[in-house]
Amino acid sequence: MKIKTLHIYLLKAYLPPFFLTLFIGNFVFFLIHVFTYMDDIIGKGMSNWVLTQFFTYSFISFIPASLPLAVLLSAIMSFGSLAENYELAAMKSSGLSLFKIIRPLFIFILFLAGFSFIFNNYILPSITLKSSRLLWDIRQAKPTLSIKEGVYYNQLDGYSIKVGKKNPDGQTLYNLSIYDHSAGLGNNVQLYADSGFMKTSADTNYLQIQLNSGTRYEDVMQTDKDKIRRPLMQLLYKELNVNIDMTGFKMKNTEESLFKGHHEMMGISQINREIDTFNLQIDNKKSIIKNQFNSYFIPRTLHTISLSGQHLNLVKFYSKLNTGEFKRSVENAQNLVRSSSSFIDTMIDEIAGKEIQKLDYQAGWHKKINMPFACIVLFFVGASLGAIIRKGGMGLPVVVAVMFFLMYYMISIVFERFIYKSIYPVFVGMWFPIFIFLPIGIFLTYKAAKDSALFDITAYTEPFKKLFKKKVKN
Repeated sequence: MKIKTLHIYLLKAYLPPFFLTLFIGNFVFFLIHVFTYMDDIIGKGMSNWVLTQFFTYSFISFIPASLPLAVLLSAIMSFGSLAENYELAAMKSSGLSLFKIIRPLFIFILFLAGFSFIFNNYILPSITLKSSRLLWDIRQAKPTLSIKEGVYYNQLDGYSIKVGKKNPDGQTLYNLSIYDHSAGLGNNVQLYADSGFMKTSADTNYLQIQLNSGTRYEDVMQTDKDKIRRPLMQLLYKELNVNIDMTGFKMKNTEESLFKGHHEMMGISQINREIDTFNLQIDNKKSIIKNQFNSYFIPRTLHTISLSGQHLNLVKFYSKLNTGEFKRSVENAQNLVRSSSSFIDTMIDEIAGKEIQKLDYQAGWHKKINMPFACIVLFFVGASLGAIIRKGGMGLPVVVAVMFFLMYYMISIVFERFIYKSIYPVFVGMWFPIFIFLPIGIFLTYKAAKDSALFDITAYTEPFKKLFKKKVKN
């Protein structure tokens, strides 16, 4: 298709609202995500580089979720503005149909759909993996050192510290009490000082506290006799240095391989391999149950019958047993049934768990594919709605777009839950929202092409007015 001036004009009308709404929608999702984990981030003393990485990964990871909303909203805004300014009517009056007008933007949406698939399948798994690993490390890190006056501080492993007063510099301390239970013997070491000075080492691995004018008490318990006699060692000092390990406050770099066991960190080919693995595991457990029944219950039953073959029936066989033998026989049978029943129940629970995992991976597989189709369908819904309502800007188009997007989002969530309840197959549950919006898009596009006054109330009330006028005349 030869690029014409009209095509460039339509792209210029569509792209600015698209990128604006994409950024706004992505930013809203990003803020919701950040505020969800704000309590885990604040007070951890994370470096600017770590926070920049986490925020960047989180922001990029919400692009796929924002694309359908951006496509829908920008289509309504751009075509609503064109219709409001009668530019769309001028294009139609020159002999162009709505489909020819939409065609350059439709080609852009096709490229956008292809990009969303590539992004979902190849880029998003890596970004999600890095974001999840960073979030885990941030959540596992301890809060920064914050010793308050008159309150025991217990965040240091093996130590409890209480400070009577702190200078404004935050390093000079008075009336210190330190309880050392790092040896695992209780508070067997206690240190008291009139004053002290606190700082971190150059490599930030240790908290260095210089104690001045104090006493150190230690319960010496090296043997069992010491636990009875409890000998006490006392040390008076003018200056004593204490080094406390602070490596636990540093953020650890967890291996990314530990977070790769979820479909969000995988591409389609990897998800297919995992689904095949689940199928093999489920089939294996089912075969174990079948073998358990065929090789254990039936042979045991036949063996019991063969033993009782010399008797007329089982009742006569058991009547020959004395009370003790009969009781042991019944108890053995009960234990055998309980053990086998428990084993089969465990296998069934494991199969059910694997089935849920397989459904989760299958849903993730379809999510990577139906997102591009959602962009295409919602584009036609938005373009036709904009042409019909004939209103641009951030007012009514935003309300209509958000309403349709929320409808699409809620239907997606509801039917995804139906999948896990085995009400619908995975394919139906994941594609049902698109199946609903596809005929809506076709219907609205047809109405927009025919210049139908779909949202004009007078178009619906006028026939009734004419009908009542006729009745009055009669």
